[in-house]
Amino acid sequence: MSAESDPAVTARRRADEMYAQDTTCRDLGIAIDEVAEGYAVARMQITETMANGNGIAHGGYLFLLADTTFSYACTIRGTTLAQSAHIVFLRPASVGDELIAEAAERSRFGRIGVYDVSVRRADGTMIAEFRGQSQSVPDNFFRAHATRLS
Repeated sequence: MSAESDPAVTARRRADEMYAQDTTCRDLGIAIDEVAEGYAVARMQITETMANGNGIAHGGYLFLLADTTFSYACTIRGTTLAQSAHIVFLRPASVGDELIAEAAERSRFGRIGVYDVSVRRADGTMIAEFRGQSQSVPDNFFRAHATRLS
């Protein structure tokens, strides 16, 4: 099998291309540790600027980490958009916590995919559960809609 046809190599290349364009991930220090078709693992350290008025991680950052991991898991196959997403916060995360999110595809039917993402502290403590639904779009979707999106 050549490197061009190796799914693992293709997934990593596509993830690296996405990451190069993803200033949010880079600015927040989100690392994409693993990618494969329908699967991704990402991590992020909670910083002081991510804490809310109660001194715990703002839920928006937890959602962002889960949504990012979901995105990398489903976009490896081609261009996809989130169609819906839901998160359940189970425990708070604190400044200094390293969070690891693991996304796995649960079902695919036509252009629709369903993914579950578990967000845990590095020690394994569950923080949140996320479910996202994706929809595949043509690879030129963003170029074709650039004028309407701006």
